Amino acid sequence: MAAQGIHPVDSKQHMLSPTDIFAVAAHDDKYGQKTLEEAAKKGHVSPERMLYAAMIKMYSNKGLIRIREGNTLFTIAAFEGRVGVVQSYNGDIAKNYIENMHQFMAAARKIGFDFLVAFPHTTEIVTMLKLAAKKMKDPEVKTHFDKDDSVFTVSTGKQRG
Repeated sequence: MAAQGIHPVDSKQHMLSPTDIFAVAAHDDKYGQKTLEEAAKKGHVSPERMLYAAMIKMYSNKGLIRIREGNTLFTIAAFEGRVGVVQSYNGDIAKNYIENMHQFMAAARKIGFDFLVAFPHTTEIVTMLKLAAKKMKDPEVKTHFDKDDSVFTVSTGKQRG
């Protein structure tokens, strides 16, 4: 994917390869690029390229659960108490990203997670997460965002034992 062609792609029209999803996600993640500027400079690569490589490395961790919805890849690190720490890599358009998050939350619930935790760094992603949680149409689904620590939590339904 050429740099000038890096942009979200409507998954209803075209499914991206995982490597293309990482390219779009790395290109769009200005916060992630900023955090890697110093390391990228030392490594003589662009922050975007370093972020792309880091995303692939993190996604490849065999200890994580991987789920794909549309042009979005998700990982879950499982913890005690039916808690999952989530990371997403998005290559989809915003409307589909919200639906992808909704489908992901439903899938995470089905495989046993009562709580999901994410670390979003933009208010847009927090808003999208809240919209996706509302689509669950379950009064037991609750969200909370701690602005100070940038921690978003969602209960995926009634807590199970």
